[in-house]
Amino acid sequence: MPGLGSFDLAAYLRERAPGAKPTGAPLEWLHRCPRCSGAEHLYINIEKRCGHCFRCGWSPGLVDLLAELEHRPRREILARIARHAAPRRDPDLEALRARVLALGARWPAPRVGAPALPLPDAYIPLAAHHDGATERALGPFRDYLARRRISEDHIARHRIGCALVGRYQGRVILPVFTEGRLFTYQARDITGRAPAKYLGPPGAALGQVLFNLDHARRYPQIVLCEGIISALCAGPDAVASFGKALKPGQVALLAHAGRPVTVLYDAAKAKTGAAAAHAEAHAAAERLQRAGLTVRIARLQCGDPADHPPEVVRDALAVAVPLDPLEGVRSRLGCGI
Repeated sequence: MPGLGSFDLAAYLRERAPGAKPTGAPLEWLHRCPRCSGAEHLYINIEKRCGHCFRCGWSPGLVDLLAELEHRPRREILARIARHAAPRRDPDLEALRARVLALGARWPAPRVGAPALPLPDAYIPLAAHHDGATERALGPFRDYLARRRISEDHIARHRIGCALVGRYQGRVILPVFTEGRLFTYQARDITGRAPAKYLGPPGAALGQVLFNLDHARRYPQIVLCEGIISALCAGPDAVASFGKALKPGQVALLAHAGRPVTVLYDAAKAKTGAAAAHAEAHAAAERLQRAGLTVRIARLQCGDPADHPPEVVRDALAVAVPLDPLEGVRSRLGCGI
């Protein structure tokens, strides 16, 4: 329909939606949900012109969103947008798109053709409020996330949940979205008793996706972490590759995004493993540099970003150093790091 793609949703929210406000992240606003009346539960993406309520699950497109906000018939909203919205072009955005297309010609992004994946039947959203008995059962999951420095905003934005029964019992469920669709999820054990720390849906192609890339690609740089928890604690511009072994599809995704990358892998738990941990970060940085990206490496003294206060992680990122092409050679020759 003509006009939908050029509708200035940010201007509309400022002028005609009292109570709507930016979240602090680029392109996202918060508003009261007109369906369930949840205060500041409706996230609105002004670039994609759609919303999602993390309380009732309502996910409106532009026309449905405006119809509910104004209490007007959908056909009236559609006719008004088609009649009055004027096409506009953002020169900076067009230049960025041209650069991304040029990079994509060399490193085309993998095509994700699978249908959107459903969350498991036993999934319980932790952003929602439940009855007293259920809330008591969810206490250990909320405590685990709090210890790992995962905020309520993280939980709501990424639709983090858990399972009390079934295959994923005793696990926090961490959804992974790409282009707005649920692509896969990781179920992280919080009991310490499970044979496998992570479980996921059968056949999950983790090498074809990066956690939080949809959001992180809007920032001037992308921070590459190993795990989802680490990425959440590293900042809104951080993505996770589900381990140190960066896959070709993930390299292609980062090249297609066209942003400088800072590699922030977990540090060794013991000092004796420091050289090996840094060598893995260096290997990932080399692969990204060969894809044409500007790369830096950041180091933590120990542990992962969730083990440190936010200011320690920010300081590590601030002093990240450019990739030294000779460093890997010196390390292999036993000359230190």
